[in-house]
Amino acid sequence: MRGFSTVFSRSLTSFKMGNRTTKPHTVQPAGDNGTAISVRNLAKRIAAGEIKNIVVMAGAGISVSCGIPDFRSPKTGLYHNLQKYDLPSPESVFDLNFFQETDGKAFYELARELLPGKYPPSPTHAFIKLLHEKNVLKRCYTQNIDTLEESVGIPAEYVVAAHGSFGTASCISCRTEVDPRVIEDNINSRNVPIRCEDTTCNGLVKPDIVFFGEDLPARFFESKEKDLKEADLLIIMGTSLQVYPFAGLINEVQPTCPRLLINLEKAGVSSSPYVKSGLQLDSTSNSRDYMIQGRCDDGVRALCDELGGTWRQDLESIIKRVKSKGGASKKRINVTKAFPSMAGGLSYDWKQEG
Repeated sequence: MRGFSTVFSRSLTSFKMGNRTTKPHTVQPAGDNGTAISVRNLAKRIAAGEIKNIVVMAGAGISVSCGIPDFRSPKTGLYHNLQKYDLPSPESVFDLNFFQETDGKAFYELARELLPGKYPPSPTHAFIKLLHEKNVLKRCYTQNIDTLEESVGIPAEYVVAAHGSFGTASCISCRTEVDPRVIEDNINSRNVPIRCEDTTCNGLVKPDIVFFGEDLPARFFESKEKDLKEADLLIIMGTSLQVYPFAGLINEVQPTCPRLLINLEKAGVSSSPYVKSGLQLDSTSNSRDYMIQGRCDDGVRALCDELGGTWRQDLESIIKRVKSKGGASKKRINVTKAFPSMAGGLSYDWKQEG
């Protein structure tokens, strides 16, 4: 299985690409009619109560606005700050063999920058909490290790950390569980390496983050089959959909289940309208795939604006309550400015005419 290193670097790299100028889509003739594959029409279904079991897929992009440093930026990126450890490659910091060979020095230093509690949640995290409060969240599958989903009050049973998290810790040799608070204290005070309390083992201890060479948590595989079969909407946010098996979740929902991507760039798009796997955005065969092409925080706010009722008000209340970075806002999202690639805004039809 691929480790978290690939997830972290690829996901954040994909978001940097989103700053370039893209050619605006053309407004489709179908416009805002009832058959258009538009976010506006999808929002009508949600607001009408037709959708009751939403599965969320979340990637590193939903945490970008929280202030978490990215991995590769020159002089400020997390990898740059680890150069003194002579990493063979950026991925080595999450390589299990390298971790053992070097007593985890580089990883523990990186972990200090990512410990829970150092960064506030984003409005997108608040939106996932809102789905839970509206009783429509089936499950949130996250690639992130930052535990920010739990920080906004989403119960643990509703979150599947596909690549592990700081929420639990164990010895890599004997698998004895260790209090994660003890691990955090030792990492924060640079009291490392951290060894197993069992002196007959003396193995290294780390948070249960999936490294290269480790399997994904059993709960990921145990939960996904039932969750995705029962989903009546899949919302995909802030991920490049390049890392498997996480990316493959988009193909495990029912063939009629709508899928909404909120992202700076298209991701997971099928290479051919004749291939049934992958998203069918801007395809003549598209019957269920939607996108809000922009920043995740803008996307969830715009969706709540479109849903009407108290959705936006409730979202901002959660944002204020959890002290999200940037704070609450009553200002309606200007979709023309926020999503310049979507001529027509949320009325854009993601099914191309043949």
